[in-house]
Amino acid sequence: SVGYVKAVDADEGINALVTYSIPTGLPFDIDNGTGEIRTNRPLDYETQKGYQFVVTAKDGAPDPRIATATVAIEVEDIEDEVPIFKDEKYEALIPENMADHYVTTVEAFDPDTIKKITYVIHQGPTDLFRIDEKTGAIYTTRGLDYEKDDQHVLVIGTLENMSNQKNSTTKVVIDVEDRNDIPPVFTIIPHPISLEDDVAIGTTVTTLVATDSDGTSPGNKVRYEIIGRGKATKYFRIDPDTGVLRVTNDLKKEVDTEYQVDVRAYDLGEPQLSSVITVEVFIQHVATVAPEVGLRFADTSYAIQIPENATIGQKVKTLTIVNAQTHGTTIPLKCQIISGNSEGRFMLNITEDRNCAIYLNNTLDYESQEQYVFDVEIMSLQGFINKDFAITQVTVNVQDINDNKPAFLYPFEVESRLQAHNGSVNRTDEAEEAKKKYYAAIPIDSPINTAVTQIKAEDMDSGKFGKIVYDLAGNFSDEFFTIDPTNGIIRTKKTFDYINQEHLPFRLSALARDNPNSTKEFHQISTPLIVNLITPQNRLVLVVGDATPNSVQKKIDEILRVVQDQSGLIAGIEKLGSREYISVNGTLETDQEGTDVWFYVIDPETDEILPRNHSLVKRMLLDKSSMDNITFDITAQIKKTAFNIHEPLVVTKIKTASIASFNGEVFPYALIIIACIIFVLGSVGIIYICVSWSRYKTYKDQYSNSRPYVVPASPTRYDTVYVEPNLKEYETQVLQMVVPVDDQEDYNDLQIDFSNKNHAFSLENVSYIGKETNLKNYDKASPISSESTTTARASSVGDNHHIKNTNNTLRKDMIYRSSDDDDMNTSPSNENVMFKEKKDYNMHLGYSYGDRSPIETTTEL
Repeated sequence: SVGYVKAVDADEGINALVTYSIPTGLPFDIDNGTGEIRTNRPLDYETQKGYQFVVTAKDGAPDPRIATATVAIEVEDIEDEVPIFKDEKYEALIPENMADHYVTTVEAFDPDTIKKITYVIHQGPTDLFRIDEKTGAIYTTRGLDYEKDDQHVLVIGTLENMSNQKNSTTKVVIDVEDRNDIPPVFTIIPHPISLEDDVAIGTTVTTLVATDSDGTSPGNKVRYEIIGRGKATKYFRIDPDTGVLRVTNDLKKEVDTEYQVDVRAYDLGEPQLSSVITVEVFIQHVATVAPEVGLRFADTSYAIQIPENATIGQKVKTLTIVNAQTHGTTIPLKCQIISGNSEGRFMLNITEDRNCAIYLNNTLDYESQEQYVFDVEIMSLQGFINKDFAITQVTVNVQDINDNKPAFLYPFEVESRLQAHNGSVNRTDEAEEAKKKYYAAIPIDSPINTAVTQIKAEDMDSGKFGKIVYDLAGNFSDEFFTIDPTNGIIRTKKTFDYINQEHLPFRLSALARDNPNSTKEFHQISTPLIVNLITPQNRLVLVVGDATPNSVQKKIDEILRVVQDQSGLIAGIEKLGSREYISVNGTLETDQEGTDVWFYVIDPETDEILPRNHSLVKRMLLDKSSMDNITFDITAQIKKTAFNIHEPLVVTKIKTASIASFNGEVFPYALIIIACIIFVLGSVGIIYICVSWSRYKTYKDQYSNSRPYVVPASPTRYDTVYVEPNLKEYETQVLQMVVPVDDQEDYNDLQIDFSNKNHAFSLENVSYIGKETNLKNYDKASPISSESTTTARASSVGDNHHIKNTNNTLRKDMIYRSSDDDDMNTSPSNENVMFKEKKDYNMHLGYSYGDRSPIETTTEL
């Protein structure tokens, strides 16, 4: 809304009704009833700063009257425009080595009336350049180096326009102007040179080489000249372009034996820069002395032993020069190392008694180099030297000593924590070494001989001095742990079932000692070792959703670094496994493509492992914002998606929970209670069985007394049966047996069991009637007759065998009645078989055989 206009009409009724209108095409609309003016599109101050138009008011009469008024609207400017650069590129030329030097000024344009521009460097070497954020002036922060970079490119922008649109930034190209700022440098330092005094004029003495590292000519062009030092310029000359030093005069003219030739190398730049080097030239004048009185070494080779901790300047050996005193002190004498001393570790000097002394010029280290071999030559007048013995070889053997202490090699988590605290770790800083510790953690239910951690140390010495053995000290070090003295692996030698929580964590000391077999000359160091026990409450799981455990294993250091940097706690990995999750149906499922990183954290202040419900863990790890920061950084480091930290997943089961509840001190008591319950139930069962057996015996005795069995008497005899000779002969057998009577209704269905397992029937009770058998004996009672038995008759007719039970109503006098004959006849064909007459037993026993043979039991012979 912009505002209102109002017109008044003194008429009444419809004539007083006023309507308003404005011209079309304006960015405004007017309410024809209220006169309110409103914008119909956004205004732009930079396009048009104000509007003026006429508002017409008209009444409602048929012949309306009108009135007009002029409205002026000014547009108020706001900061809706961003700065832009009109120039896409700036160029500047800056001399090198000029610090805080003005480069150029960039300018951005802001269309707003209230202009606000803040200049910044988006790209480029900000360590070399700075920009005034208000004016856009660019300066160097330190001197530029043409030889390193001859051009620099800056991308300048503004804080108000951080877009990538055209003209939002500008480019500044800075070319570095080369200056002659580097002097020539000799690349080869010449050794002292010996010349005989009869060398020809023009003989080359040496060639000197110098280079200039300036980037452009003529600052990198080098020339040579000889300067000063007495007569050197008379006898020597150097080529100004090549650096070749030559003899220019007869050296016999002078008695001098040594010349110091100073050579200057200079460039052609402005200002001119130069450097000077001295070449020592020894002139050997020809003399006539016998070889046996010439200068020579006493031996052609020397072997020297020197400990590696020898100090610089210490005399190593004095080489005897024979005949050195014979010729007096007027003869010049000097020794020089002509080969094998490239590092300048040794130097030579002539002693007062004119011998050659070797001195140590640098430190020795047996572990770096065990032996040095170099050649030493006598320098004097040519005629006074015995050339056959003027050179000797010196072998210096470095003796190893125990000059290095062992140093522990700490795992990543310790180094990472110290780096985060101090910015860097210096292994030789004793104060920082004292802060380091070994941390280890193992499950509280770990069995005996479980590996805890490995202590590692190194010793820069070699041989026996570099060999390290390990040991443990501290509380419970001997009771619960053992360490392998050779490899430093620590293992448990006792379980932690009854450990007192007040003793945790275990605070041990790991010891490392070199030169183990010596009682002296050894070094021993120690470091704290903190061992925590992992319980289920200490475990945390970091989930990586799209990487297998094998690939995550390679990124363990990055994961630990992020967790420690973000939380300030010491982290350790317990194990890696496939990702686990709970499905919709409540079961625990496994994703082989994901990884669960099981880890724990330790408070660096107390060295104690922290449970999940600890305030530090909740705030630094499990809080949503902290967890998001950790998982985001881990994802960026390992290039895999880490998205959650949670406690281990457990699917609750009633039986499992009840069994799992018996742990710790409750478990022994639970076993005792279970044993008591088993004892009580067993006693009750035994009593029940005894009572049941007693009742059964009583019932059986009562039943047997109330159901007597009838035992039939054996037949007294059988009548002889005569058959025709051409017919087969048969033997009649009576099978006598006993079966228990359980139910009268089952008699007719009785099935005889002839097996040995049947306790009621025995084949021993079957009686056979033969020639030797007295039939009268059958009048006696059955051998198995008793009150609790009865009899049954078995018959065999044809091939079918049936068992028929006797009737309960039969009496002894009705069963097995014998014939009236007193004896039986022997079979004419078999004296062991007797036959009786065919007799019908149906009448006596009540059996109905129908058409079957009346013979009771027949067996075909």
